Amino acid sequence: MYPTQIMNDMSWPPSMLISLFEQLPGCWGCKDTQSRFVHVNHAYARLVGARTPDELKGKNDDQLPEAIAEHAEQFREQDLHVIKSGRYIRVLNIHPYPDGHWQAHVFTKVPWYGSEGEILGTIFHGQPLNDNPMLGVGQWICKAAGIEPVESLTTEGTKSAMQLSTRESEVLFFHQFGKKPQFIAQSLGVSVKTIENHFANLRVKLGASNKTELVDKALEMGVGCKIPDSLLKQQLTFVLSQSL
Repeated sequence: MYPTQIMNDMSWPPSMLISLFEQLPGCWGCKDTQSRFVHVNHAYARLVGARTPDELKGKNDDQLPEAIAEHAEQFREQDLHVIKSGRYIRVLNIHPYPDGHWQAHVFTKVPWYGSEGEILGTIFHGQPLNDNPMLGVGQWICKAAGIEPVESLTTEGTKSAMQLSTRESEVLFFHQFGKKPQFIAQSLGVSVKTIENHFANLRVKLGASNKTELVDKALEMGVGCKIPDSLLKQQLTFVLSQSL
C-alpha cells in the first residue's frame, strides 16, 4: 500500500494519520476543496517558515511568505485540476524560502477521498531534490517525470566534449519536460525567435534532426535531465507529469 493510499483510508483514526504524516520522509499535507490547509507535517511547516503546523490550518497559499504566495494562483489551479480530474500531478517548484535558501522540490498532488468516495481535497508530498545522495539532481528529476537516464551510453570523453551555453541548457531543460517555445520564452524573458535560435544550435551540437530527437540525444550524451544552476536562482512552478 502506497503512503497516499494509507492517507486516503478514512478507517484510520485521525491521530494515526497525523502520526504517519510526521514519520514519512519529505513534506506532507492535505488541503480542502478551497485549497485551504487542513493539516501539514512539521517538515512542511518549517519549510515555509511556520513555527507549528497549526499556524497553517485554514490558510491558503496566498497567506504564505511573499515569494511563495506569488504563485498561489498556479498552486490553486493545480489543486483544482487534481480535484476535478481525480488524477495525480507532479510539479517542479523552485523558490527562495524564509531560511534564506533557494530549494527545488518535486511535489506530487493526489485526490483526497472521503469514506463515501467523495473528494475532500488534495494530499501533497514534497521531495527535496537533494535528499537522495545516491542520485544527482538531474537523475532525480528524470525519475520523478518517468524518464530513465541513459547513463550506459555516456562516456567521459563525450561529456567533456559537449559544452552547452547557459541559455542552451535552460532551453533543453524546459524542452525535456514538454514545454513549448512560447512558455520557454516567457519564463526566460526573451523572444520566441531567440528560443528557436537556441533550438537550432542544440540540434547542431547534439546531432539531432528535429526537436523530438533532442531529448534522446541529450540523454545519450549525458547532458539531458539536469537543472541548470542558473535556474536554481529563478522562481519556477510547472507540471512535470500527470496521470492520464
